[in-house]
Amino acid sequence: MPPQPATDRELFWADAVAASLPQDVPHVIRDSKTPSGPVPISSLRGPVITDALYRAFRAHGLNVRYVFTIDDYDPMDSQSMRQQAGMADHMGKPFFKIPSPDPAAASDFARYHAQRFLSTFERVGVRPGEIHWLRDLYQSGKLDQEIDLVLRHADDVRRVYAEVSNVQKDPGWLPIWIICESCGRIGTTHATDFDGTTVAYQCRADYVTWAEGCGHVGRVSPFAGNGKLPWNLQWCAMWDFFDVTYEEGGKDLLTAGGSRDRANEIYRAVWKREPPAGLQHEFLTIGGKKMATSKGIGASAVELVELYPGELVRFLMLRTHPKRAVEFDPAGNTLPRLYDEYDRCAAAFLEDPRSDLGIVWRLSQVIEDAPPVVFRVRFGTVADWLQIPSIEPHAEATKRKGSALTDVELRDLDARIALARVWLERWAPEEARFAVADTLPPAAAGLSAEQRDFLSRAGAEVGRITEPEQMQERLYEIAKEVGLTTPEGKVSKAAFEAVYLTFIGKPNGPRAAWLLATLDPSFVRTRLEEATRTK
Repeated sequence: MPPQPATDRELFWADAVAASLPQDVPHVIRDSKTPSGPVPISSLRGPVITDALYRAFRAHGLNVRYVFTIDDYDPMDSQSMRQQAGMADHMGKPFFKIPSPDPAAASDFARYHAQRFLSTFERVGVRPGEIHWLRDLYQSGKLDQEIDLVLRHADDVRRVYAEVSNVQKDPGWLPIWIICESCGRIGTTHATDFDGTTVAYQCRADYVTWAEGCGHVGRVSPFAGNGKLPWNLQWCAMWDFFDVTYEEGGKDLLTAGGSRDRANEIYRAVWKREPPAGLQHEFLTIGGKKMATSKGIGASAVELVELYPGELVRFLMLRTHPKRAVEFDPAGNTLPRLYDEYDRCAAAFLEDPRSDLGIVWRLSQVIEDAPPVVFRVRFGTVADWLQIPSIEPHAEATKRKGSALTDVELRDLDARIALARVWLERWAPEEARFAVADTLPPAAAGLSAEQRDFLSRAGAEVGRITEPEQMQERLYEIAKEVGLTTPEGKVSKAAFEAVYLTFIGKPNGPRAAWLLATLDPSFVRTRLEEATRTK
């Protein structure tokens, strides 16, 4: 849906960014990923936010390209990877030079992890127009001009490092990492003396803490893939090479005096250009801690995207403003609450597509301009249905709707059923799990006289009332008749606890009416009679 005329209401954040950009020039929005290992679900927040901005830019009529780069020329520098079997010998080597964990799946370490990450993009509707691998850009010589520019302005780079980040480099240091001709490591090499064609370098044993250089000394051309620019310089080179006009990033890169500030000043000093605009996004956390699979915190993006519908993954990333952290944990009741919020936004879209909640729902769709699902069953309700043997979810949903489900509604229900099964098995809290007991649970022995009276009167309705909604209304009436009410006159939870204790042996469960109206009537009446006789 195209953006609507401006009103006195504040623009949604993605629309506000689009409206702030010049309309009469081409734009490039960029994102990137270093394939350093299994990718946590938090790493999808950046690509999803960038994709949402890309959609907003196009909706506002901007001429925009979406470029995604795979930084596979970076060195392996993770201490956690160093501790893994067989990885110590590869520390400091470029990711594309490290063997694949599964040679049958990919040719090298970088392709293995990058392809797994990119495989999540289609499932969540992230569709960059261009994907570039840094190995191709470096080895083809396409970045040689950028490297030459940096080396000829090494003094400016050293000055910016010192002034912006208080990082002091020795006077001979050159901002280039050479791939050692002897051991193949990168990042362990100290380069000096650029003569316009070659640089001198030494692969030092103690140059970095995460890898040990071999001591080789040599002189080589820094071009055609023999070297790579350090992170900040490479960032600037990408901006220049692709003419990037907008790039958002994570909070860790955009802190004051950090990587983005340093890159901005280098871009101005060396390239004589203004850096692209870009907002920063906060982390996605578990228990207040940044998610990172390398530290054992979080969940794999590949795993979560295989389980969660793509729309729900996008919604998880977009429902909260990028500048605020997202607290996520698949355990507990997080998933039912997330689905309820998603449904609330879907309802808001139907009522007013221009509302903030409606826009969030629209940007959460894997397929742009996808029609909303008008009839939806709450996720928690679906999970309850799956635990009541007498309920078949499709038939129950059709009955509740009053007509056959459309193809869109059926696919939505099937997705909720599949995820609810996984949630019940892996993440649901104990109070959300239940099973109808084969015999009267011992907990029913503690029922009060009022509760037994409530069950006796409810038993008289079993078989006569067959619809759960009607049964629920009658249960409220019976509770008031027997005095199971609060001082304010509301129905006491003790009424429904009586049903739960009788059928599942604990004080909470699904809607009580479902148990009474959907289970076999003779079984229900027999169980209620047993409970009312219990003293």
